[in-house]
Amino acid sequence: MIKKTDFNPRPRKALNKKKTVKNMKHVIILLMAAVLTAACASLTPEQKAAKEAATREYVKQAVASQKYTINVNSMKPSRRGESYPVFSAWLKVDGNTVQCVLPYLGLDDVPRLKSRAEMRMNAKYDFKSPLRNYVSGKEADGSTVISFVTDDRDVEFKIFVVIEVNGSSKIHIEPEGRDAIDYEGHVAIEKK
Repeated sequence: MIKKTDFNPRPRKALNKKKTVKNMKHVIILLMAAVLTAACASLTPEQKAAKEAATREYVKQAVASQKYTINVNSMKPSRRGESYPVFSAWLKVDGNTVQCVLPYLGLDDVPRLKSRAEMRMNAKYDFKSPLRNYVSGKEADGSTVISFVTDDRDVEFKIFVVIEVNGSSKIHIEPEGRDAIDYEGHVAIEKK
């Protein structure tokens, strides 16, 4: 049986104090590493201007050659006023084909009974198909406005894309027989 006099809380407190000091040292080292990383990662104004110029040139060449990918980061359904974040979604134009993986929130104009597979397919646009009527034009602010038509599973899509000179992009899709939907994203810069 343990007696009250056998219990000595002092060693335990000393042990906890050593752990606390050791943990504080780790926290301080991690904070110093974070500050040093942030200080090294900042760009000078000249480097920042050069990077922006390179981005503008890449976007200009990609749009002119009809070979670009837009990584989408938000969507806005037409019947809902809110914007929703999007992950792992993109629209890729490669010559005369368009490939996209985009989520979809909207309604069919003509509701009908659907199988589960049809409902899953209608929850996103995931296709690769040829594009038609590709028209590209410049706006006064330097942005490029693009429109084209494509189809998948007997549904025609009218797609309108606005690409700013810095690469930020807006996509408006009008599917036949469904609600229109808007997306926002950025032209993907490929590292060479």
